[in-house]
Amino acid sequence: MKSTTTIIAYAFVLMLLISCTRNQSKSISNDEDINLAKIDSKVIDGRIPKPKSIRKQGVQKYIDTLHIPSKYVVTIPLEINERKIDIRLLLAKSEDLLRGKNYTIAEIEEGTSNFLPKSAYRCIEGTIELQHWQTINNGSYYYTYGYYKDKEFRENEFVSRKRMTFRNRDYNFITIIDMDNDGYEDLLILDLASSMRDNDMYQFYKWSEKESKFIFVPDFFDKAAFYGWDKTGKYLITGVSYSRERKLYKNKIVRGKLKTIDQCIEYAVSDKFCW
Repeated sequence: MKSTTTIIAYAFVLMLLISCTRNQSKSISNDEDINLAKIDSKVIDGRIPKPKSIRKQGVQKYIDTLHIPSKYVVTIPLEINERKIDIRLLLAKSEDLLRGKNYTIAEIEEGTSNFLPKSAYRCIEGTIELQHWQTINNGSYYYTYGYYKDKEFRENEFVSRKRMTFRNRDYNFITIIDMDNDGYEDLLILDLASSMRDNDMYQFYKWSEKESKFIFVPDFFDKAAFYGWDKTGKYLITGVSYSRERKLYKNKIVRGKLKTIDQCIEYAVSDKFCW
């Protein structure tokens, strides 16, 4: 009987030793968990893998992203009529994930200069978000942040001062130019929200010397797309493009309004072009 009791006691002690050993190994392996717990998951793109699958290089990659803020501001500098206007664009990380990437959402920051009416800011904001060829929404939030950090958070590539030549697609969506030849620079802003395929719609903002600010000119292009200037740079080309044809108008500006002086139709099956 005594030997049986002794055996049971030894077995119990052995089980305690095994349990302690297991608990000790768990606490050691969880040291990595404790270190990772210090990382704020709200500012990390993607999920942190389980400790077993973590490599030192992978951990370093996530740690390197901790300095990236969830919001930051990019300045679009405009110099118009000897005045400087800074459009401040607030960029933020969206909560929606597409293929594991946090995409960037944009909005005009409050307190921006009142030289432009609210409609202009809304147009700029919407166009930036829909501009697929720009950096914004072209990659992850971290890629976008890195891009603007390298540019010191100033974006000059949005703005152009050249006349958009018809058939030349190389231009930016904010154009500073004297449209009506009154000696003051005006603004053309690409309105992607209202555009269709092959039909780029623009909003025209005329500078008012009297009010010292820009005034929106509705229906300036008469609900037609704006394709740029002709080769001479004197006439504006507008029109509407369909799948099989494109109806074009050559215009000049008379008393602040477009006046059509010629029109032409281009067909998809033909290699003949207007002007």
